[in-house]
Amino acid sequence: MDIKDIESYPHIAFDMDGPLVSHFFLLLQQGVTIRSRTGCSVAAFLREEIGADGETIGKIQSVILDGSPVDDLESAVIKDGSVLALSAAMPGLVGATLRRGGTYSSFRSAITYHETQEKCVKGEGLIQIKIFNLLMAELGPGLLKKGVVIGSEDFILFTTGQSRDFWKVCRGITLDGKPLGAGELPDSARLSGKGQVFLSVSSDKAGA
Repeated sequence: MDIKDIESYPHIAFDMDGPLVSHFFLLLQQGVTIRSRTGCSVAAFLREEIGADGETIGKIQSVILDGSPVDDLESAVIKDGSVLALSAAMPGLVGATLRRGGTYSSFRSAITYHETQEKCVKGEGLIQIKIFNLLMAELGPGLLKKGVVIGSEDFILFTTGQSRDFWKVCRGITLDGKPLGAGELPDSARLSGKGQVFLSVSSDKAGA
């Protein structure tokens, strides 16, 4: 995926009541792609790119960057194409082992993230982010309001799986700026042909 391609993706915008944005959180677990500044630390990315305040960052107990657990958020660097997973405290030994700076972090020293000398270019790129458990409510609304890229098939599965009540309380949907009628879904054939869609979700909570 090239950053320039995003402009050509179908842009689907939902306008929802605040509590209803939680319907979209499953997409965050699966992983979404965002346009972001790169060459910055994970800590800076959390604060400046996805709007995490100090309290929320304190709740992030497990950070996995490009497949490796991160202990030091200030030294780990976000690069173009990075994959970042964020989770609050998870139960059991696995959760304790993955917890950044935790008692059991030494158990996974061989896979812990260490910054390499590989040149990191500052600029703009595409980052895949996955968010789990209570962090979805903390970070999801703002992230979805900013807009994310997801697979068109994932979007089609999501929309076809929603109940009639979901569509009743959806205040509006637009496709490339043009309103769709109540309960009207974007043409799946068109979306499938593109492979990716740009999704944004505005809500009372996200705009608060």
